[in-house]
Amino acid sequence: MNKHQRVRAALLGQPVDRLPYAFWTHFPLTDLDPDALAEATVDFAQELDIDFVKTMPNGQFCTEDWGVVSDFSEVAKGGVAKAIKSAINAPEDWLNIGVMDIRQGAFGRELEHLKKVCAALSADRPILATAFSPLTIAQKLAGSVYRQHLESHPHWVAQALTNIATTMAHYVDAALDIGCSGVFFATQESSTQCVTEATYRQFGVPHDLTVLAAAKKGWFNVIHMHGEDIMFDLLKDYPVTALNWHIGETEPLLANYASTPGHKPVVGGLRRMALTEGDLGAIRTDIAGAIAATAGRGLLLGPACVIRHPVDREILKSVIEEIKRVS
Repeated sequence: MNKHQRVRAALLGQPVDRLPYAFWTHFPLTDLDPDALAEATVDFAQELDIDFVKTMPNGQFCTEDWGVVSDFSEVAKGGVAKAIKSAINAPEDWLNIGVMDIRQGAFGRELEHLKKVCAALSADRPILATAFSPLTIAQKLAGSVYRQHLESHPHWVAQALTNIATTMAHYVDAALDIGCSGVFFATQESSTQCVTEATYRQFGVPHDLTVLAAAKKGWFNVIHMHGEDIMFDLLKDYPVTALNWHIGETEPLLANYASTPGHKPVVGGLRRMALTEGDLGAIRTDIAGAIAATAGRGLLLGPACVIRHPVDREILKSVIEEIKRVS
């Protein structure tokens, strides 16, 4: 099987010659240059011979064009990007969040990066464009204060969310036209630690579906349900091909989900900190557990979330050897 055949078969729950796998991590500061990021992505994919590519723009690319300024210095040390200038300082600032031209600015930069990655790799393996949910972007624009504004000025925030969703939908549509096979749709606010389920139903779901409607021409769309206490039952039936969540760190257990009728394929199964820390014993346990839970069908092995720095590629190569051995 080639990589496209292997991934498609796994997504259909069919037998594969071996389990498909992928890894993803940030490329700090490199990810501010489309040429350098494309080169780093291609090098990473080819060195590790991954079956599909989850592209890795910087985590704030979707806020730059609305005025957020971020500090990325902690990413290389295992941390995350931090906004040092917010786009939202008062409720009325939401009125300034309009629909952006995705051919310009940071969105345009990322489309150029995707174009180069697809030109180099899409003939050999699927490419997934990273897209963030509108509520996730709202949090990145304003920090946790957006939750207060949802209560005090819901109409203003709702209009901004509509514009954010429209912008991200345009971006997704362009990414698929470039040659991506689908999107990796990250929902970082779909946890009861962030908002209530009622709030997410009102302000999250409609805008998520706007973005995913733009992705429907893709054949490999994945939803990433980030963090703990996720609204799994609300999101599992979204119009996506496969699910990704922090398996082994939050409910549901993979075995429980895989036993439900009509379940979707799963991307993941590997705890990211085990990968970051090079804990091969834990990784072997994760691989064996994922295979046992799914009988090896509908399973594409990968991290629960982005692998933080430092990334030891030799460790990842050892993981690959284990995947091939047990497959």
